[in-house]
Amino acid sequence: MSKTYGIVSTKGGVGKTTIAANLGGILADMNQRVLLIDADFQQSLSNFYQITHKSPLGLREALMNANPESCISQTNIPDLHIIYSNDPEQDILTWLRQSSSHVHYFGGMLTHIQDLYDYIIIDTQGAGGILQESVILASDELISPIPPDYIDSKEFIRGTVRMLKNLELPVSLRSIRPAIPSLHGLIYRQDRTNHAKIIAQSLRKQFHAQSDGQVKILQTVIASLSSYKKSAGFKLPVHRIEVKRQGNTPSAHDAMLALVHELEPHLSDIIPVWDKKNMNNTESNINNQSVES
Repeated sequence: MSKTYGIVSTKGGVGKTTIAANLGGILADMNQRVLLIDADFQQSLSNFYQITHKSPLGLREALMNANPESCISQTNIPDLHIIYSNDPEQDILTWLRQSSSHVHYFGGMLTHIQDLYDYIIIDTQGAGGILQESVILASDELISPIPPDYIDSKEFIRGTVRMLKNLELPVSLRSIRPAIPSLHGLIYRQDRTNHAKIIAQSLRKQFHAQSDGQVKILQTVIASLSSYKKSAGFKLPVHRIEVKRQGNTPSAHDAMLALVHELEPHLSDIIPVWDKKNMNNTESNINNQSVES
């Protein structure tokens, strides 16, 4: 049975697509069957990887039919599939508001494929709303990237945590639907300044009390590195782009692997491997440093 991670935040531009794409990519290279779902109308995740076998249908049909049949496409990464976003006019939002039952269709859709994948990772739009709420209700756990500055951290408390609390049912009604999943706050784009480190430490102290234990700030930190931007340009997961680096900052490979091991401790004895013999020219020219297959 698959485990579903919703990548959520009420603030745009905090790195949701980057985390969704690269978490899916490294899990696939760890021999896990992974499905990415792009639930953002900007279609950034849909364009992150090369789609090698494209389904004629996407999220619009999968969600409205509560069935992803004929809506799953293959990416250029083995074991990494995607349901791409195909609703630039945002008809899904109108449809979701037409019936109170429609918010549960996302979860219903996933029941059809829960035995086909080990992990399902859903990218969401950079704002609160009914589509993001439907993703939250369909997820087993949530991840929210948090850039370590005061404005973004305050938005995380004010927006994302409040959204979760507003969705939570009273204890007496929780038999109607499962409780809201726990949320992992991920410090993202941390630079080397003491200012960023102080904010990160402050976040860890604040959130346990303010969220009633529902939010946990992960120990893994994703540093501000150019390799994360390069990975999207090369249409490859970042752990393949930067396997090693000089200095004290962990490489993108090591940081993403630490994230997987913290989220999924049962995978702690697995490292990502990929077939260097069949790498395309772009990948083989990036760096000869890589994990041996």
